[in-house]
Amino acid sequence: MIINAAGLSTLFTGYKTNFQAGLGQAAPQYKRVCTVVPSTTSKEKYGWIGKAPSVREWVGERVIQNLMAHDYSLKNKDFELTVGVDRNDIEDDQYGAYAPFMTAMGESMAAHPDELVWPLLKAGFTTNCYDGQYYFDTDHPVL
Repeated sequence: MIINAAGLSTLFTGYKTNFQAGLGQAAPQYKRVCTVVPSTTSKEKYGWIGKAPSVREWVGERVIQNLMAHDYSLKNKDFELTVGVDRNDIEDDQYGAYAPFMTAMGESMAAHPDELVWPLLKAGFTTNCYDGQYYFDTDHPVL
């Protein structure tokens, strides 16, 4: 292949197709235990209202329930996975050998959230969370 803009565009399109195929072949499990919330800034503040009060029979005056607000902040981290394709392989039309590797990169990218989530879940027994208690603690309130 002659290395020029058109040739590289075709090559990138092919590798992107391989990468996307890898993403589709993976079966990450993190969504079974996580709520995915899109991020639009470099640091996100996540807030929520605490446990909803129970309904009670209305006898006498109204009883106003005070709601508790909670929040925590997370700074986003950047991740990357960059590889190079040897120029000689492109010039010698040997770039097809990289296709399975690009598919594997897609699978690796799809699996990355699992690699982050499962150790954090395990750490919930020994690491303090937003309220200073272990997440999985016998006396941790359920919200």
